[in-house]
Amino acid sequence: MKNKYVYATAVAAIGMSSNLPALAQDQPTNKIEKEYKLEQVLVTTQKQQQTLIDVPINVSVADQALIDKLGADDIEDLSNFVPGLNVQAQSLNAPSYSLRGVVSDSGTPRVALFQNGVAIGNPGYGSNLAIYDMERVEVVKGPQATLFGQGALVGGINFIQNHASLAGNEGELTLEGGDYSFFRGEGHYNYAVNDTLAFRLAAQVKRMDGYVPNTANSPDLMGQDTTAVRAAMRWAPTSRLTADLWVNVQEDDSTGTQFTSGFFPVNGRVDPFGPTAMNINADQPREKLGNDRDLFYVTANVEYDLNDAWSLTSLTDYRNLISKEAWDSDGAAFNLLQFYQARKANTFSQELRLNYDAGGKLSAFFGGNYFTISGRDRLLFSTDEAYAQSLFAPDLAAGAGVTVEQAAFLLAQAGVPGGENFGSFDNPLQYSALAALVLNQLVPLYGEHLEQQISTDDRDTYDLFGDVTYAVTDRLELTAGLRYTKEDLAASTGGTVLKSNPFLGGLNGVTLSPSLLLSGDTLNTRVSASEETDGAFTWRLNASYRLSDNINTWLAYGRGRRPEVLSASGANYAVIDAETLDNIEAGLFGRFFDERLQLTSSIYYGQYKDFQTTRFDPIQGIFITENSGNATQYGFEFDGQALLSDNVRLLATYAFTHSEYDDEDDDGNPLQFAGNSFRLSPEHSFSLASEITIPVGQYGDVSIVPSYVWKDDHFFEDDNGYDYVADGNGGFNRVPEMYPDGTVVQEYQEAYGIANLRAGFDAADGRWGVYAVGENLFDEEYLIDVGNTGGAFGLHTIIRGKPKMFKAGAYVRF
Repeated sequence: MKNKYVYATAVAAIGMSSNLPALAQDQPTNKIEKEYKLEQVLVTTQKQQQTLIDVPINVSVADQALIDKLGADDIEDLSNFVPGLNVQAQSLNAPSYSLRGVVSDSGTPRVALFQNGVAIGNPGYGSNLAIYDMERVEVVKGPQATLFGQGALVGGINFIQNHASLAGNEGELTLEGGDYSFFRGEGHYNYAVNDTLAFRLAAQVKRMDGYVPNTANSPDLMGQDTTAVRAAMRWAPTSRLTADLWVNVQEDDSTGTQFTSGFFPVNGRVDPFGPTAMNINADQPREKLGNDRDLFYVTANVEYDLNDAWSLTSLTDYRNLISKEAWDSDGAAFNLLQFYQARKANTFSQELRLNYDAGGKLSAFFGGNYFTISGRDRLLFSTDEAYAQSLFAPDLAAGAGVTVEQAAFLLAQAGVPGGENFGSFDNPLQYSALAALVLNQLVPLYGEHLEQQISTDDRDTYDLFGDVTYAVTDRLELTAGLRYTKEDLAASTGGTVLKSNPFLGGLNGVTLSPSLLLSGDTLNTRVSASEETDGAFTWRLNASYRLSDNINTWLAYGRGRRPEVLSASGANYAVIDAETLDNIEAGLFGRFFDERLQLTSSIYYGQYKDFQTTRFDPIQGIFITENSGNATQYGFEFDGQALLSDNVRLLATYAFTHSEYDDEDDDGNPLQFAGNSFRLSPEHSFSLASEITIPVGQYGDVSIVPSYVWKDDHFFEDDNGYDYVADGNGGFNRVPEMYPDGTVVQEYQEAYGIANLRAGFDAADGRWGVYAVGENLFDEEYLIDVGNTGGAFGLHTIIRGKPKMFKAGAYVRF
């Protein structure tokens, strides 16, 4: 059955780069003369409205109609149909966007994220947005700092929401329900007051119980409760002036990310696809695990035509973000690695841009942008010292020159009650081993050790940019763009121990020091740093040659840049060098057979310098950014769609992605991750789909949309499942990562495929419809992450992918 299904859908697929537009069907009054063609899609990738064939860049586009057809109402699902894009939305706070194998994690993003043209990727915990009432989603590949700035090292995603329309009054309401008590309510209403003023109100409510059973004292994991509301206004008092305003409010309350332990059994076994045992305690200020998040965005876009050639655009944005998250990093029902993080940030950006287009050979835009962010984080770490002592037992024993077993024997011989249990998690020793062996004292361990770290992050970014396109001939166009960026950075951090062992006067019973995780250099003090970075240039050079009216080719060279970072290490801050990417790309976009076949493809090669990686440092309890040297990337992307008949559309995408670290840096020094593949970077991936429409007389149409997504095997961390030890000769020896019992950690996902199906009925008048959706029909078991915070302590945790789900819904338009 599965093979037949894949064969039936393999002939097509979701063609997103330039190829995910909705299907347009021109319907003249004379039915015999009806022509079915693939729609020409308009985009604003180059700061002006253009058809895809005129854009010399690899661009993917999806509108709301296609998003609905695919059942891709979040970016993680939608990314499956964009060649080269992988999104791991394991939590609201920590989505990972990977484009061409390069991941945006913490810090300034590599994959620029925009909403209505405004950068939203910094801070990262505000970048995972509800997708509803969209005009379109544009995914742009390759370095695009000239166009986007703000982290467009390897590309960008722009979520373009519907603006209020002056065309008239209309609305739509969708209700959907399904497995795990899933409910989605979504709708909008557009009201045109007159020819110059209109308002639009849109909203989404999405709720679902967790699909990962939790046997501890918190609800099932991976549940969601989102309420998002958007108000929009358009005012066009004259033919020269148009002003748009969007106000977005979003509230989220999740039940937490699954961190199933790869070491601690649940119900007698370790099973990534079974129940987990994640608990919460009173020192994590929530009633349950998960994330409370409040987002408030106000965006204003004003466009004024100065004359027939020049126009001025002002884009202003203010954002307020608040997030409170509690998680259990060990995946066990006891208090070992319990975290709580409260974050808040305010951002403001202002862009002014002049566009020039007199209808001649030359077109251009010039402008400047200012962006500022002020953020504050409060991190709490709580633990039961008895379990923490078992976790650190190997290090404690090694410090005394003995093994864990030898230390347990010595403790038992010394008469310490339960001394033989030193290092055990099943029945941990309840007394301090160090106090017994070093101080010759019997000191009970404390069950409520609590530490706090407060850090701030401030960044001011100044940009000047310009972009010029010149038509050398009717077929040949040349484009050159340049952006200058300067940043001012400031950061601070400080820690305190809020609760410690009452028998040791401010020390903990595990290490006999004030803190377990926080650096002693930042305890009870605040360390800060600031840096005014040198300005830097990024650029793009593009040449496009029109082979015919329906075939365009292009060659592009660009430099992308991820700016410098202030990274804390104890009482010191270091400035990590900016990361750069030089990329060359050649591509083609074509429409064939009376515009019933459309395809795009490109091949690219890129070199990274000073590639930045981020890891969690368990000694300091912070994320540290490091320079991991140089890396190389190359690949090929294809997508296409074909209208085989009046009622059958086929779509397909494929991506070959090779991204790995070089063996040496520019100075010939061996790199720690030499030869490693980038995380979340399957070498091969493809998606297939078809849209089949079956007319039902005068009543309407039945639509059937099967789809299939396949991804090659890939790693979850840049270390590719190894620890690295200096070999004494400037290089590194690789040692497989292991759990405390010596079991090797499997830190990768083997190749897998997921099949989906949507079937529905749409009334002939377009006013209503019903549908049913099956996701992951064959209940394919796959993982989306291994490692996480627990991995820094040797207790890797696992996050599974979505199981089989069924949903059904109905919509009405008015």
